[in-house]
Amino acid sequence: MLVITSETQLKIIDAYFRILQEKPDTKIITLDMVAKKVGMRRESIYRYHFKNIEEIRDRIHYLIDGGLEKEAVEFVDGKTFDINSFIANKLLPLLYEKRDWLKVMYSTDIDAEWQSFLLKKYVPIVTNYLELIGEEDIIPNKFLAEVAVKEILALISTWLTDEQPEPASLFKEKFLCVFQYSPYGILTNSNHK
Repeated sequence: MLVITSETQLKIIDAYFRILQEKPDTKIITLDMVAKKVGMRRESIYRYHFKNIEEIRDRIHYLIDGGLEKEAVEFVDGKTFDINSFIANKLLPLLYEKRDWLKVMYSTDIDAEWQSFLLKKYVPIVTNYLELIGEEDIIPNKFLAEVAVKEILALISTWLTDEQPEPASLFKEKFLCVFQYSPYGILTNSNHK
């Protein structure tokens, strides 16, 4: 689904993020707050752009995730199965491009739907990947997929909420190293670098 986002809508979204950056502890953002920040009337935003804050959040989800989902589906459909290359060369650079928005998404509680949105979208893709490579054994693929997606999200969140996240080209080595360890391996192996 292609969703066109106008320049005015991007300004509205940027105003939403500026509010979050200025007040990271806020629990509620209203259309009035966004309108004041962007210098518009609330009625104009409501009539021509977004009916409510949830529509703004939905558009943010789409703008952050649109290209990522496409790349993930193409990866699984392409049956190349080089997960390390996919993550390092496709996923991380796309995420780094959106680092400012993602930092806010991961460091505030304003969007309770963000994590569930990502899980709902990516667990089936990773489950499909596991089924294609024949991974089901004692533990069901859906369970393994959920663990893998949550681990990837935790690594990405830790990276992008850093004060100055390093570029994807530098971070990919750390990501791939940590991604290859289980939590048990991380906690018990003193030799990892």
